[in-house]
Amino acid sequence: MKVAVDAMGAEKGISTVIEGSLAAIAENPDIEIILVGDGEKIQDEIKRLNVSKVPFSIVSASQVVTMEDSAVVPLKEKKDSSISVGLDLVKNGRADAFISAGNTGAVMATSLVKLGKLKGVIRPCLAAVFPTFNGKEVLLVDVGANVDCKPNHLFQFSVIGSVYAYKVLKVKNPRVALLNIGSEENKGNDIIIETFKLLKNSSLNFIGNIEGKDITSGKVEVVVCDGFVGNIILKFAEGFAITTLSIMDKEAKRSMLGMGSFLFRRWFKRIKLSLDYAEYGGVPLLGVNGICIIAHGASSSKAIKNAIKASYRFSKVGINRSIESALRGIKVKV
Repeated sequence: MKVAVDAMGAEKGISTVIEGSLAAIAENPDIEIILVGDGEKIQDEIKRLNVSKVPFSIVSASQVVTMEDSAVVPLKEKKDSSISVGLDLVKNGRADAFISAGNTGAVMATSLVKLGKLKGVIRPCLAAVFPTFNGKEVLLVDVGANVDCKPNHLFQFSVIGSVYAYKVLKVKNPRVALLNIGSEENKGNDIIIETFKLLKNSSLNFIGNIEGKDITSGKVEVVVCDGFVGNIILKFAEGFAITTLSIMDKEAKRSMLGMGSFLFRRWFKRIKLSLDYAEYGGVPLLGVNGICIIAHGASSSKAIKNAIKASYRFSKVGINRSIESALRGIKVKV
């Protein structure tokens, strides 16, 4: 499988992307990496890292989309940017997936124009995975692609999220919940109430409304909301995880000596793996006709590696064809 990786988007620089790409290839030799960006700078970093044998190819792109650029810049002003060129590789069949830690809005807008939508999809959405109390995972969708949503958009996110939970999280009959200010059926604004009716009368395994405190309870596998609310939750969770890990790290250094300290460190390591966003790599843009994963701007090499590995997994389970099939087959009682 060939994965095009934006070499210019990560805040920590090209070296982070190169190191992550090398690690992904080392763990999965079936992955071929195409680095997209300033060819000269990429080569300079390869030399600086003292990589003797380069196991990937380089496709040059003369422009870089910054975090300050608007979402449409790659389509209008920077058509030779690493984002635009990388997605062209997927569009033209020269790559099977695209990974970027760059400008999220630009990646989404360019993906939508260049790759198009899957059959039946109204709006693509971003999905993020969170750990739960019972040691499993829950999918939150949408986490930023769509700020203003209608009931039919949220309904489709539920279908797409269910497919993800089934194909990727390996849950046979994923439970779906609608994020709301209360569990009662009549709670929420008009959009939420109408969405509730659609979900209640569908063939999805809909269990009703869920409050924010229950997202990670393990009660459900898919939680649905609009991108405005979802992005706030995602950013809060990232900040809260960093704060929590920082406090725990300080306590670990003050912990008892001997066996107690050893056990604390082992426990802390497990917790850190659960909360570290680098373990998940990035969030997939679901609903576009291709595989596109958006990594965190501050991604480490580990996060880049896991984003690449995630793209491989999505390709192998055929998630896009499954989404199209589910949208054709979903039934709503009238």
